[in-house]
Amino acid sequence: MKWIPAASLVVLTLPALAAPPSSVVGAPGKPAQDTCTECHKALDDPRLQGPANLAADDIHHRQGVTCAGCHGGDPTAEDPEQAMDPKKGFVGKIPAQRIPEVCGSCHSDAAFMLRYAPNIPTDQLAQYRTSKHGLALAKGDTRVATCASCHEAHGVLPASDARSPVYPTRIVETCERCHGDKALMANYGLSGQEVAEYKESVHYQALTVKNDLSAPTCNDCHGSHGATPPGVSSVSNVCGNCHLTQREAFDLSPHRDAFAIMEQPACEACHGNHKVLPPQDSWIGVGEGQVCGSCHSAGDKGAEVASALFGALDGTVKRLEAARQRVEQLEARGMLMDDAAVQLEEAHQALVLARSEVHTANRQRVEAQTSQAQQALAKAEGLAKAAEDELRFRHNGLKVSLVVILVAVVALALKIREIESRAQ
Repeated sequence: MKWIPAASLVVLTLPALAAPPSSVVGAPGKPAQDTCTECHKALDDPRLQGPANLAADDIHHRQGVTCAGCHGGDPTAEDPEQAMDPKKGFVGKIPAQRIPEVCGSCHSDAAFMLRYAPNIPTDQLAQYRTSKHGLALAKGDTRVATCASCHEAHGVLPASDARSPVYPTRIVETCERCHGDKALMANYGLSGQEVAEYKESVHYQALTVKNDLSAPTCNDCHGSHGATPPGVSSVSNVCGNCHLTQREAFDLSPHRDAFAIMEQPACEACHGNHKVLPPQDSWIGVGEGQVCGSCHSAGDKGAEVASALFGALDGTVKRLEAARQRVEQLEARGMLMDDAAVQLEEAHQALVLARSEVHTANRQRVEAQTSQAQQALAKAEGLAKAAEDELRFRHNGLKVSLVVILVAVVALALKIREIESRAQ
């Protein structure tokens, strides 16, 4: 079989957007005849052999799509000149500007996709065209991401496959290929530190340490195909997808309208965007490093509310920790403290709700929850005291018993000695 060198291949303009004909697409699991992979596997050049070796795992190949589905040509021809005949629509390396349309020729065809993957949305191309990547590509910027940048060109795996570059635990590294390149990002007014900052976040820790696949990654906040930075007015909507309770609480606060007037993003103003750290009660206040001090200063009404909120939370936390240690010590000494543990959990849950109510910036709502926590802690402390009294009673009883036993032993010894003396 004669081979045409890659250098002699001519890249042509692709045909109009249309799903590939049935001659280059077989049935799922039953690919149409494909001489492309057979020939490329026999080549010595790894650059040309590689795509064919990846075909076995490629989701398109497994669904019956041949190489000609993207590159055109005749996959049934044994002669490479016929197989790669430009007259038959063959295209070698697909230009970056055309990649979205090539992928969209199938993925935007609802009838076609229904045959192979009915659950996959068919609006990815439309979304991509509205994204930062798509808009830049339309202006001729070929440095931006296209479908192949994230999904790869060959050996494409389903997003549910842990080996896929768009699997939740791998998508961060996929985005980092470009967004971690400071020189490249400088062209778009970005620092190139965004991914590095995200890797310090509580979200990344949940994803990688706790293996929580529901933890947000880049595409959860920015979108996948329609990737774009959330605007000031939409940040809370993005965060609210997961943190619904906090978002509803924030909407009840005076901050909602104030932030809108100042054109400040709601959640991001206090929590940041990429480097989102676990929230701490110590953030509440106007001192150095406390987030409320970004807008408020000592002596104003906001500072007074912040001080009250911190005081309610801090007092409850300290009492909860003291009560928990007390109960744990009693358990270690053999006392059954199940009822006290229930009260501690109730106090903890009330504290969680109180922290959520902080977003309302409403002192009464926060103190209503900390009050419930304090009531539960009072019950736990009462149970702990009862257990301590019982333990003390047992210890005192044991001491009395030991004294009685000791007296009995001494008396018995004396009696035995008396009997022995008489016997002599």
